[in-house]
Amino acid sequence: MERHLHRLGRNGPEEPLRRLWWLVAVFVLAGIPSWAIDLTVTMSVDATVVAVNQPFTLIVEYSGAQANDAPTPELPDLSDFATYLGASGTSSSFQFINGRMSVSKTFTFRYLAVKEGEFEIPPVQVSYKGEVFKAQPVKVQVVKSPAPAAQPRPGQQRPQMGTEGGLEENLFLRAIVDRRRVYQHQPVVVTFRIYTRVEVTNYAITKLPTTTGFWAEEVPLPQQPVQRHEVVDGRQFVVADLKKMMLFPTTAGKVTIDAMGIECEVRQPRTRRTRDFFDSFFDDPFFDRVVRKAIYSAPITVEVLPLPEAGRPDDFAGAVGSFHISAGLDKSEVETNEAVTLTVRIGGTGNVMMIREPKVSIPPDLEQYKPKVNEEINRSGEAISGAKTFEYVLVPRFPGEHRIKPISFSYFDLASSSYRTVSTPELVLRVRKGARQVASVGGAMTKEEVRLVGQDIRFIKTDVRLYRRGGQAMIPRFAWALTVFPLLVLGAAVVYRRHVDRLAGDVAYARSRRANRLAMRRLHKAKGLIGQKTEKEFYAEVGRSLLGYVADKLNTSAAGLLSEEVERQLLARGVPSPQVEALMACLRECDYRRFAPISSSVEQMKQFYERAKDALVGIESAF
Repeated sequence: MERHLHRLGRNGPEEPLRRLWWLVAVFVLAGIPSWAIDLTVTMSVDATVVAVNQPFTLIVEYSGAQANDAPTPELPDLSDFATYLGASGTSSSFQFINGRMSVSKTFTFRYLAVKEGEFEIPPVQVSYKGEVFKAQPVKVQVVKSPAPAAQPRPGQQRPQMGTEGGLEENLFLRAIVDRRRVYQHQPVVVTFRIYTRVEVTNYAITKLPTTTGFWAEEVPLPQQPVQRHEVVDGRQFVVADLKKMMLFPTTAGKVTIDAMGIECEVRQPRTRRTRDFFDSFFDDPFFDRVVRKAIYSAPITVEVLPLPEAGRPDDFAGAVGSFHISAGLDKSEVETNEAVTLTVRIGGTGNVMMIREPKVSIPPDLEQYKPKVNEEINRSGEAISGAKTFEYVLVPRFPGEHRIKPISFSYFDLASSSYRTVSTPELVLRVRKGARQVASVGGAMTKEEVRLVGQDIRFIKTDVRLYRRGGQAMIPRFAWALTVFPLLVLGAAVVYRRHVDRLAGDVAYARSRRANRLAMRRLHKAKGLIGQKTEKEFYAEVGRSLLGYVADKLNTSAAGLLSEEVERQLLARGVPSPQVEALMACLRECDYRRFAPISSSVEQMKQFYERAKDALVGIESAF
């Protein structure tokens, strides 16, 4: 009896329950996946021997169960021998082998070899869930001349280009500049010209040249490139200008014009082996094959001389070229309180866009309003010409003879390599006493109507009706909320997953969503550059943040993005004019301050920082 009680105490009724818990624990632990990350990173290049000024592709491949979830790899710095051209895209593949799924994801990045020698591409790194995955380094040899074409194997058909030589010798792109040694703000005309001895059926610009250190102005070309013939090294080529720009260097020193890239579709005829009927039939151009070929221009370095300090006028604001100035009043005699317009026009050839408002000395008896600025720019030909007109509305308050002192404008004359100052004659305005009363001006600011007075505070409701049944208060809403809450969480998870997938696959969407965050980050970096010694860097960083934001929103490259194009694209996207004008004003201010010989105070830079920030917020709210 005692033994029976002892056995009942050890293996009592709770023993089966304990065994059940152990069994459940085993199943649960068996269902938990391994915490080890299944990810392998490898990298390779499409060619280990590449010629100078020829592109090559860096291929990074993920493999493993987490391959599709790992972030984009961190690319190594190849600036010692190559220029980054951009990403070519990603691709994923899934395989099921013996019931197990295998995932691989491939990234391709294009570079342009710019320096001869043997180099090693450092390992690509991927940070994922607290671990760092590295690929093995890859060696690349950059040779001076193009790599020799592979010899065809016996029986293999030799490719034909329609002319002698390989495709690299018969199709290339050149960047041609009109001068390589200029003064600061003196324009450099660069033309991107294609040379071909093969049949190019189509082409597309895949990479615009970066113009860091330049104020870039696009020169309009015919929509259909004009073809002509040109002899190069004794061989005749068909040439056409694809892109033309005027670049105004904003800083002194050696500045590089980056490469431009295009992708061509080249028609290649088939080889005729025999003269029989079928070969003649297939020699028809209809059966020619079309291959794609990417070509890039070589980077060009321009030496930029600083403007001389000796003899620099005090009112010099960065204009370089040849300019003239004129001024006039629409009326020479008026009555008191009758408005009169003073027009100042500065025109010529050079960086007309950088002309600033002149200093006009208005007599104190004339009330002056902010001028209206008109700009006329002619970008045709080999130089930019035009004028800026400033119209001031003046209102004389007292009778008498009022004299407006000569208005001067200084610029750097390229013909004489010296500074010149031009000025207008003195203007005289005679004012008679009129019968009109003095108009009430100044301080009449528009006030916003207050609509929400008394409505911006909501009181707590104390007369909430509870649902009752049979005299008892019920809580059906709370119960319904608990029921619906998991569905809302599931729906949110689905939406978030689609958002992440779209970020990974839709470049335009990803750039648009990240544009504001990246721009604010750059602006924060610019804020740290506020100071007298880093003034140029501050305005350059603010300009990059604004232009980069627009480029991300428009899904285009910031390089070569012109002011007119930015304004036109934003207005076409439905952004209101005030927001666009605020952004354009900030961009113009950045470009001017970057190379203007005048300096800004710390307080001015802080105020401009806030202006740029408000402009970004305004544009972001409009998208």
